[in-house]
Amino acid sequence: MTRFFIKLVLFVALILIGYQYRYRLLNVILGVPLIRRVAVGKMMSFPGVRDKFMKEMF
Repeated sequence: MTRFFIKLVLFVALILIGYQYRYRLLNVILGVPLIRRVAVGKMMSFPGVRDKFMKEMF
């Protein structure tokens, strides 16, 4: 039972730290060209996102 609470506390702490540094983590992750290319490709597959970007560009 104690192990469960320790794991739960560590999990919650990890989520809070990740949330606090979310923009730094996002910059590090998107700094990798392959991951950035995949992320942009996935976002452009959503019609609403694609239409919004296309209207702003042209």
